[in-house]
Amino acid sequence: MNKMFWLFVSVLFSCLLFGISGLNAADLVSVEVKQELSSDRQEIKEELGEFKDNSQEAKAEEKQLKEKIKAAEEAGDLATAKQLREQFRLLHKENVQERIEEKKDLREDIRELKSDIKEASQDGYLPPKPDKDNNPPGPRGGEGTNWENPPG
Repeated sequence: MNKMFWLFVSVLFSCLLFGISGLNAADLVSVEVKQELSSDRQEIKEELGEFKDNSQEAKAEEKQLKEKIKAAEEAGDLATAKQLREQFRLLHKENVQERIEEKKDLREDIRELKSDIKEASQDGYLPPKPDKDNNPPGPRGGEGTNWENPPG
């Protein structure tokens, strides 16, 4: 009888332990997904900041070169002005190419983040997006019809 009691208690404890750990595992996955998405958002913000900084630096560098060209033209040094204009063209072309690449990378990261968010929502790790007017879509033209599900 004593052995049966301890067997019963151990089985009950095991079931309780596995039940609790199952819930915690699901919660942990949800928290991990949210943290991963949050870190991805932060990386995109940092990339955007770097993109803006690089653009401002490039504009300042081009402006400085334009001023040198203007000063050379005013001084009558046409050879130096021509050389500086060629340098400006190359610099501008390089800067434009860098901006195009940075924008491409940024767009790809944003697409990946949106895809991850959609996947996490479909898997149930994120709550569904709330309806803006709290009016559930209904059958077309019927009760519950709103701007998300217009009549017709």
